[in-house]
Amino acid sequence: MSAQAKADPPERPRRWAVGSTIPLWTVFGILLGVLGWGAFNTVLEATNDLGFCISCHEMRSTVYEEYKTSVHWANASGVRAVCADCHVPKDWTHKLVRKVQASGELWAKLTGTIDTAEKFEARRLDLARHEWARMRASDSRECRNCHAYEAMDFHKQRPKSAEAMRVAQAKGFTCIDCHKGIAHRLPDLTARHRAMARAMSEAPGAPPVGATVAALGAVEVFAAAAGGEPVARLAPGMTVRVIEHGGERMRVEATVWQREGTVRTLYAAFGRRIAAATVVDADRSGFEVGAARLEPERDETWTEGRLGGWVAATGWVADERRLTAYAAEMYEANCSFCHALPKPEAYDAEKWISHMNAMRRMVPLEESEIGFLLGHLQRRAKDMGAAGERRAGG
Repeated sequence: MSAQAKADPPERPRRWAVGSTIPLWTVFGILLGVLGWGAFNTVLEATNDLGFCISCHEMRSTVYEEYKTSVHWANASGVRAVCADCHVPKDWTHKLVRKVQASGELWAKLTGTIDTAEKFEARRLDLARHEWARMRASDSRECRNCHAYEAMDFHKQRPKSAEAMRVAQAKGFTCIDCHKGIAHRLPDLTARHRAMARAMSEAPGAPPVGATVAALGAVEVFAAAAGGEPVARLAPGMTVRVIEHGGERMRVEATVWQREGTVRTLYAAFGRRIAAATVVDADRSGFEVGAARLEPERDETWTEGRLGGWVAATGWVADERRLTAYAAEMYEANCSFCHALPKPEAYDAEKWISHMNAMRRMVPLEESEIGFLLGHLQRRAKDMGAAGERRAGG
């Protein structure tokens, strides 16, 4: 072996950290990542804290006070569900998505869109609907962190509650379908559609001759332009055609049907009990009898006719799109409160009568509103055509 080989020992690996072959910058990177990840999750969890949620006064003075009166705040078992338990998913992926969505709420606060209790109340219905839709889309995921059909002892529930739960489980209902308003005051479900009704009803002037129009409420029909005692009363939403004007009134006509054995009630479609008008004075009602047809399902004779008379010239709506939007808003706001909203074509026109009669005590609607909504749903029932006429064979 040469002297040069003995003098030069083998070259050892260069060390960047004591006792390790890992570069020092890699160690710093790992530590920085761990600290950054920990800081991120700490901040993320801090935004789940009840104190953070009520740090703005529009939350603290409204929904927080409502929440403190609910069973989620105080109950016999001593288990408290705070804001994040109901409004933020537990798993990390969905939690992060929800936090990104919630940044829009912070933006609304910073930009003044919702920075006062008054502005919050003005948007309460929209905010509630958005949250209900989110919870329905996730099958009430946050509710199911604590509640599950499989864990329920129906024998320990009140009979009515147990029956409702069994039905909901069998039909695949999700928690929010029936339990809206469980922790917060419900918004005014009627505010928006009633504002729409006022805007339509207050439109100035009478509709032109030849126009097809409808009224939102019941309308009295008179035999003469001078008025007097009414001879009939049109049902809410019944369409009529304007024939002529006469001062503060106008003469209208409507095609109606009379059912065998029913004298005072007139209907809007053959073979279907869709209310068109109620006759008050048959001798002066101006009802012109037309052709009769046999309704084969019930072996009944239905007679087509024409109802004419004088009505108030104002308060009519000719825009069918506005009428449809009004009915749709009323239906969405009031009839999806306790269950998933069935489509109009889910039932036939006759069946909608019994459904509305069963539900009318559950909703804060006036009789005229219920009548308008019933007619709207019946005209779009599964046995009715696009023009509001009975389907062939239906």
